[in-house]
Amino acid sequence: LAPHAGGLANVANSLLAIKRLVYDDMDRQECLSTLPELVEVLRSDWEDQEPLRRYIRSRIPCYGNDDDDADGMLRRVFDDYTELVGRVQERNGVKRPCGISTFGREIEWAAPRGSRKASPDGHKLGAVLATNFSPSPGTDTEGPTAAVKSYCKMDFTRTPNGATLELKMDPGSVRGEEGIEVLVGLLRTFIELGGFYLQIDVVDSAMLLDAQQHPDKYPNLAVRISGWSARFATLSKEWQDMIIARTQQRI
Repeated sequence: LAPHAGGLANVANSLLAIKRLVYDDMDRQECLSTLPELVEVLRSDWEDQEPLRRYIRSRIPCYGNDDDDADGMLRRVFDDYTELVGRVQERNGVKRPCGISTFGREIEWAAPRGSRKASPDGHKLGAVLATNFSPSPGTDTEGPTAAVKSYCKMDFTRTPNGATLELKMDPGSVRGEEGIEVLVGLLRTFIELGGFYLQIDVVDSAMLLDAQQHPDKYPNLAVRISGWSARFATLSKEWQDMIIARTQQRI
């Protein structure tokens, strides 16, 4: 079976948060935690540590914003993962091409169980994290072009089995001939920068919330999931919430 990793965006964001909090800022006023202290904070699921959690979410850069520090950390994680998979390219006569995907497993992973803890990038236990190879929901705040540029800093010749970037576009930003031209420009940029797999939903978050409450009004509302489409009303609440949580992008 081909290996597929998930959650790489949150791994990289968490590593950068640890680096900034525990090591880079040790001699500065912004230093907020030692490593043992941070571990205890995560074990307690950020109990009584909301200021620290908000500091991390607002002050430490994340993958998906064309930030070289954040994207560089993800490139390190990406390269290490693909290098490890590349050591065993075939097993028992079956090819093992490397890939990155979640395909709904992020919902299963979010369930609080076992030894799982909150994450150093400011997420609490039970949060649905990054899907496929997209930024973590709500962290890609600099627009779709920045998200594309972050994604395209990876070498996708190392993932022949796929690595999907998902974008949820505000319908108003791609409306009419001008909107189509802008969307075409985004797609051309993706290709020119070496992008591998991009799936775009053009759907309004407010409409999705209304469809969740009144499914009979939207029987044919289709959304992209992870390489396929589905009618929104047929999805479970967990899947609907995952789609709603994607950042609403405007060009």
